[in-house]
Amino acid sequence: MCLWSWRPARGEGGQILPLVTLMIVVMGMGCLALGRIGGAAMARAQAVTAADAAALAGAADTKEAAASAAVWNGARLLSYEELGTDVRVRVELGGASATARARRAAGVAGLASMPGSGVLGPATSGHGLAPAMRAALDRARADLGTPVPVTSGFRSRAQQAALYANRATNPYPVAVPGTSRHELGLAVDVPPSFVPRLLSVAPRVGLCQPYPRTDPVHFELCTRRLP
Repeated sequence: MCLWSWRPARGEGGQILPLVTLMIVVMGMGCLALGRIGGAAMARAQAVTAADAAALAGAADTKEAAASAAVWNGARLLSYEELGTDVRVRVELGGASATARARRAAGVAGLASMPGSGVLGPATSGHGLAPAMRAALDRARADLGTPVPVTSGFRSRAQQAALYANRATNPYPVAVPGTSRHELGLAVDVPPSFVPRLLSVAPRVGLCQPYPRTDPVHFELCTRRLP
């Protein structure tokens, strides 16, 4: 019986080992670079969302509201400018910064393209919100005679997770990812100054305020049947 085995020639093993090591190091660096690029892209997207929300809140209310909206979305307000009828803000989140601008219209901000946020009315789609929620906000707009300014609407699981990770800086409670009705498109947050106005029509249009003391800006689609 003949047993065959392979052994590297003299010096061959010494050449292969550094090559394999180099390949592993290069692959590891590539994975690390891809991870950093992906993380930076996510931070940038979240910063854009936070900037949009802050601009809208500032245009609908005050600088303080803009700062709060930035915090609600896990960011911090870097600058706030009032430019005639417009408000321009800059926020920072996870090392990424973003700028957004919103315009006041009849006392309410108008933001044309803002995923998950904006003034819910004829000019916006309410991206991500459930049809029943959009219908409730349309009824509120009709009753109030003005669109409902939304500082935070639909959130993806990743956005909710980022908000939850920064919950220590949030003035309001943050739901555990996977449990928020924002993730279902069935909840919205509005500027603090708009809460009394929305409350005046909420029962009629099918909106509930489940946490009036701890999270007064949060409104959900009522689950009970309306009379």
